[in-house]
Amino acid sequence: MGMLMSVNREQLIKQMTDYVINVLEEKRPEFSGLAVCPFVKADRVSDQLYLDIFDNTKDTLVDIILRFVRSKKRSALVGQPHEIIKASETRGYQDFINIVLEESGNGDIKALCFNPSTTMEVEGYNAYSSAPFFMINFAYADDLNKARKSLLQTAYYDKMSDKYKNYLNVHENFN
Repeated sequence: MGMLMSVNREQLIKQMTDYVINVLEEKRPEFSGLAVCPFVKADRVSDQLYLDIFDNTKDTLVDIILRFVRSKKRSALVGQPHEIIKASETRGYQDFINIVLEESGNGDIKALCFNPSTTMEVEGYNAYSSAPFFMINFAYADDLNKARKSLLQTAYYDKMSDKYKNYLNVHENFN
């Protein structure tokens, strides 16, 4: 049984990596020619992207957070393949994760959720819908603030609705 789980885990991590490479790193006209996630490629290529699977029958959210922190990597993508989360529940769950980060003394990390059932799109393009399963992106607030500042100098956000920008917390500064 243990062997089966590790093969399964490898496959899940591979699906996540494929999604990062084929969707998140892809330069798109909807994002004014920038990648969907303009900073993920640098992290992946320099081995600064931590990939993990969150199986809540075995681990708590705090376990997952601590594994990321101990990895000393710059960002994380954590899959939750065994959970189906309704689109309408995504924001509430994301807020919950951010509260857990805060309460566990990891408030310098922020979470953003990728839900394949999300209907949010930019000019008809939905980067979330092709996610292999529900995923949580973790990043450090300092990096997010720097990223946001640099993206605001570009046309990255120009075609996004206010709802989409809100979801990405474009107007928020993380301290």
